[in-house]
Amino acid sequence: MDMRLMQRKCEAVAGLMKHFSHPQRLLILCFLSDGEKSVSFIQEAAGLSQSQTSQFLRRMQAEGVLKVRREKNFSFYSIEDEAVRKLLKSMHRIFC
Repeated sequence: MDMRLMQRKCEAVAGLMKHFSHPQRLLILCFLSDGEKSVSFIQEAAGLSQSQTSQFLRRMQAEGVLKVRREKNFSFYSIEDEAVRKLLKSMHRIFC
C-alpha cells in the first residue's frame, strides 16, 4: 500500500475514533446504528440535557459523521457513513 495513502487513511480514522472515545457520543452513535432517530428520542434515551444533545449532534454533523433530516418542527439524525455503522455493529458484537 502507498505510504502516503495509508497516512491519510490513518488520520481520517483517528479523527473518527475521537467520537467513539467520548461515552455520550458513543452512546448516541449506538442508538443511531439501528437507524434514524429523533432528537427527543436521543435526548431521553441518553439522559442528556437538550443543550448537551444538541451540541453533540451538531458537532458530529459538522464533522460528517451524522446527517439530519428535518420534518416540520422535528429533526431526525442518522449515521452518514456506512463504514461507521459497520464499525459500530462490530464493536457491539465484541463488547455487548
